[in-house]
Amino acid sequence: MRAPDGQAAAGAASPRHAARQPSRWLRNLVLLALLVGAGLLAWQWADLQERTRIGGAYAARLGCVCRHVSQRDLKSCEADLAVAPLGGIAGRVWLSEDTETRSVSAGLPLLGYQSAHYDSLHGCRLEPWDE
Repeated sequence: MRAPDGQAAAGAASPRHAARQPSRWLRNLVLLALLVGAGLLAWQWADLQERTRIGGAYAARLGCVCRHVSQRDLKSCEADLAVAPLGGIAGRVWLSEDTETRSVSAGLPLLGYQSAHYDSLHGCRLEPWDE
């Protein structure tokens, strides 16, 4: 509603401003959801790291045996991991190979990894865990 002099009436919001401003309750709801998510992640962080370490150790040993004992390529070994009994986050580990040291590493970025080294005398052995 316009006043007689062409100015917007007091208390009436401009349609341009109403369309651009997000509602505060939606912003606060999103911030609350982010805070709850960050809190849950912080609460479960140690558990996620341990599950990743265990899953990484299993995957590294399985990948090492598959690659160096069975002489299969790493892609074939990754397919074996897809059907391995690693539930939850441990089932999402990646494999990488170091051909010079004859080792296979497995893990998840930011959460942890584990390596298994092959030698002809002892077979595949896991590297000691860092505590």
